Amino acid sequence: MTGFSNKFLQEKISELQSALFFPENESILRMPVHVINSAQADDNGQIWFVLSRPSQEINEFDREFPAKLDFFKKGKNFYIKIQGKASIVSDAKANEQDMPEQIRQQLENQRLMAIRVQVQNADYFENVPKPTSGWLQNSTSQFMNWLLNPRYDEQNPQLISIPITLQS
Repeated sequence: MTGFSNKFLQEKISELQSALFFPENESILRMPVHVINSAQADDNGQIWFVLSRPSQEINEFDREFPAKLDFFKKGKNFYIKIQGKASIVSDAKANEQDMPEQIRQQLENQRLMAIRVQVQNADYFENVPKPTSGWLQNSTSQFMNWLLNPRYDEQNPQLISIPITLQS
């Protein structure tokens, strides 16, 4: 992920900070959903954050697994949904050149572990207030969106979805 898309994603994640982390592996032992309060996006299309270590032995979990991140912040008029491959990094001395220094310092606490998510797909959504117009104009607009916009969601017509193109 390079260029405009990467910078845009970094800025928006920095602005939102809060996310829900959804591990999507099919293992019997998998991490629970977590609320993330601080995340960092790097120049390589990776998102880093720290979690408390689970009570189970960390080596019992899959080291890599599919995951989703839903970034949001109350009062902001946008949010981001990310899909990617998550990796567990349990040691501050790990050979991770890309690891942000702040994350490395937090890993010195043995009760924490880092998660790195390699972004594979990112969608940016803006909340647009519903227009206050007549039923005829609303019906025409909804029909045109249904006909011409494949991403139109009639359950949430006020949302605009903008996919973020990731380049390797």
